This record gives sequence, structure tokens and C-alpha cells, in this order.
Amino acid sequence: MDPDTLLPDLVDWVRCKYYNLFYNRKTGERRACPAARKGNAAYALRQSFKRAKLAKLLKKHTVSFETPSGIFSRLFFMTLTIDHKSMSRDEANRYITSKGKGISRFFARLEKCIDGGYSKVIVKESTSSGYPAVHVLLHLDRPMKVRWHRKSGSYRPDPSDPYTASVLGKLKDLHDWNSKSPLWKVGFVDIYGFTNDRMDMKGYANPINYISKYISKSLDLDGIPGIESCKRVSDLPKEHHTKVWTILNNLVWNSQTWILSKSFKEDLKKLEEGRPNLPSPWVWAGIVHISNPALYRWMGWNPESFLPGTIPTSGV
Repeated sequence: MDPDTLLPDLVDWVRCKYYNLFYNRKTGERRACPAARKGNAAYALRQSFKRAKLAKLLKKHTVSFETPSGIFSRLFFMTLTIDHKSMSRDEANRYITSKGKGISRFFARLEKCIDGGYSKVIVKESTSSGYPAVHVLLHLDRPMKVRWHRKSGSYRPDPSDPYTASVLGKLKDLHDWNSKSPLWKVGFVDIYGFTNDRMDMKGYANPINYISKYISKSLDLDGIPGIESCKRVSDLPKEHHTKVWTILNNLVWNSQTWILSKSFKEDLKKLEEGRPNLPSPWVWAGIVHISNPALYRWMGWNPESFLPGTIPTSGV
């Protein structure tokens, strides 16, 4: 089935509301909280918490240093895109999944090109055409030289340094920057560098905020004209294609929202170590749909006193 025709199913998915039920063992209180599902506000809130933690981690790392020969950076941002002539949209989206193995193969090749280890954060976004755009944030053990690129208003790898040139030459054809990447093979790689004083990217305070701009926001159906009546994503106003395709493709292809390397996961755990880990009296008791009378009974209400498909906000 063509995912372009799944827009009505996506609308139903986002509109469909489930609630997690919780019970307080000490007080006997009962609560119902919206369940997080890709595309809804609860899910977006969870992603924004992770985004904030990752942004905090970046502030703790030394990103760059300056030498007489220039600036060297450890932090780089890459976007991997796929040439439409190489494969269809569906083939491209499958290629970046764990089954397609496109991303894992890319990093297997990259590891042979760089000295030392690295940490990575990956977020899978979609373009307005529905093809994937894989955003990668790399923190390298061995830094590469960067220089200011006036046209793009950003730092880029500087091939005047032999090691930087050897790595960059694998990521991009230095003689034809518009050709396919020798390392990615199926499309193109764009790469940026960062410094301690310059962490912003395309209007965002840091690259973590940029790569999570769609996954940390809910799909506001009321803000997309015609989404209830359109049968295809391609029928929507073009300015909404990217955010709709991003959520739809993540659902269709069961893609992970974030992919974190082991070192980033360990750093996130360390970030939590300073906080007291107190046992919670709240226990999870199940999940129910908004139309299930069990939800109302759980909260001590009479289901028959409410209109079908509605739920009071008090206590929820």
C-alpha cells in the first residue's frame, strides 16, 4: 500500500485517545494520564524532556580548541539524504531501518576512516517528498579542523588539514560536491562543524534542538487546513508535508525516534545520578481507550453521565 494514501489512518491514530491508569498505594488515589503515542502531545512532551537532557550534555563537553594552525572541533552534524534515482520512496525508508541496514553499513565504513572512537545521536526525519533525511550528531575522540564558511554561515571541515581531508574525502567527493557520497553511496552527505562559541544551527540554539524540531512537537491536526478531508499527504498544503511525513514514516516503518550510542546513554545515566532516586507510591494499573467505561469507573465517575467520546478534565 502507498503510504501517501494513509493520511486518514494517521488522523485517526492521532485523534484516538488512550489513558494510562495509576494507583497510589499510600493514599488510595487514582489518576488517568494521556498515553504517549507518536504524533500526540504526551509523546512530544517525552521527546522534549530527552532533548533537554541531550542539550545539557553537549554543554558539558569541550567542543573545540584553537591552535596556531586553526580551529579543531570534535562536534559535527551530518544529514544523509538519498538520491531519488537510486531507489523509490518506500525503498529509501526501508533502507534506513534496522532491517534495511543502510545506516549501520554507513557507520561500519565510517569507523574505518576515523581515528579513535565517537559518540552519536541519530534522528530520522522526512523531507517534503516523503524521502528520509537522517540527521546525525557526532562527537569525535580525534577532532577535525574547521573553518568558517561565509556562504552557509557555518563552520565546515577544512581539508587543508591532512587528517580532516582524508575523512572528508570519504564523506564527499572533494572534486564534485554535488555527486553521491563515496561512503554513503546511495545519496548525499552534508556536514557542519561547531565550536564552543558557535553552537547554533539554522535558527536553533544548538543542533539537538534542530534535529528534534518535529519529534518534540505534537501533530496539531487543527492547525493543518483540510487534513480531515484530504485522502493523501500530497494533497495537503506543501508547508505541512515534512512534519506529516516524519510522523507517518516513523509509524509505517516502526523507526526509533532517537538512536543513541552507548556512550551517550551512559552520559545520560550519569546526568541522573545526582538526583535522589526515591521510590514512588504510584503503580501502573493498565491502559484503556477513552470510550471504555472502565476509565470512568476507575476515576469514580458514572460512565452514563458523560457524552460518548468525552471525558472531564478534572482529575485527569
